[in-house]
Amino acid sequence: MNSNSGFYVSGGLLLLACLLKVPAFVRNRGRDWLLSSICALLLIGSGVLVTAAPSSIVFINRVTGVVNFAAAFIYILLTLFSGASIVLVLNWRGGPEPDQTRRLSRITIAVYATCCLVIAGLFWLGTADVEQIHTFDTYYATTPFISEMIVLYVLAHAAASLITSRLCWRWSHEVHGTLRTGLRVVAVGYLMHWAGYDLAVMGAVAARWVGANADFLIDFARATTGPSAVLVSTGFIIPLIGPRGEEAVRYWRLAPLARAVRPVQGAPSPVNLPLPWWKPNLQLRLTQRQTYISDRIVACRGHFDTRIRDEARAAALAVKVTEEGAVVIAEAAMIAAAVELHRSANGHTPLPPRLAVPTRATFRGDLAHISRALRSPIVKNIRRRTRMETATV
Repeated sequence: MNSNSGFYVSGGLLLLACLLKVPAFVRNRGRDWLLSSICALLLIGSGVLVTAAPSSIVFINRVTGVVNFAAAFIYILLTLFSGASIVLVLNWRGGPEPDQTRRLSRITIAVYATCCLVIAGLFWLGTADVEQIHTFDTYYATTPFISEMIVLYVLAHAAASLITSRLCWRWSHEVHGTLRTGLRVVAVGYLMHWAGYDLAVMGAVAARWVGANADFLIDFARATTGPSAVLVSTGFIIPLIGPRGEEAVRYWRLAPLARAVRPVQGAPSPVNLPLPWWKPNLQLRLTQRQTYISDRIVACRGHFDTRIRDEARAAALAVKVTEEGAVVIAEAAMIAAAVELHRSANGHTPLPPRLAVPTRATFRGDLAHISRALRSPIVKNIRRRTRMETATV
């Protein structure tokens, strides 16, 4: 992989992530502020990475006819990305005082917009007439106005990275699920920005101030740019796609229970709406499966027997299963046995005498947990025994 590929691949991934959110953005006509902000952040991040590739730097300088124009352009984009990151996290989290959030957002926008203007002004005032593709920061570390421009963009980026990382990490302690995961990925990504890029660039620049050469730090900083940007963008996307992922996992986990209750007759047939493969609508499919299972459990509820439930629970506790796990196994066994008894009754086979008048019971366990518990040897043994008892009558 050459020196350009890493930047183009990372930038392409961010652009792809942005394009994947475009349909939702269009459907909402830009009214979803959070979605709009994430799309903007992904687009700016992609622009930073693509323009930071050596070939892009040369192209921008040639097209504009201004030596090292690409450096100032990249620094401005990076500063915009920094400010947008803070604003996004502030508004994403919200708070009990919306006015304070808006005030902090306006202050952040004003500060970083001013930084962008100052960066442009310092570049115009300074002299950078020797094109530098890889070591612009260190080559001009002691050049009037240009050195101030370099320090300004690095400090602005470092401050944003630390603030955003801290905000996300603190917030992650207050939430759960995919939001917590996403926030911690974002926090790690911004911390990598700070430690891997900002400190390295400042170290290389400071070395030039004292007459030393630490240009290898610039190479290290550039190497961390792509991975850290991908981490940050992935963290912002995880909470958006997380619910769909959870729906997909739950749909898959309910499959054993859906197969187990399939023999139950008398329940309404599910209405399967036509869903094209390119628009899976996992939420609707999950609702259909849950309804299918619930209708069949209700149809065979008359065969729920607390004796079977108590037997399975005792057997589970005897093999050191936790109380919570034993309850789930007991309810799975009761449902599995009820399905067998219901199937036998529909076939006009009289029930065994000891099960002829079952004790009514209800269940409170989560369907996905019950579906998983069907794999338990305890449930399988009770189901097999019930099937044999009904078959011999």
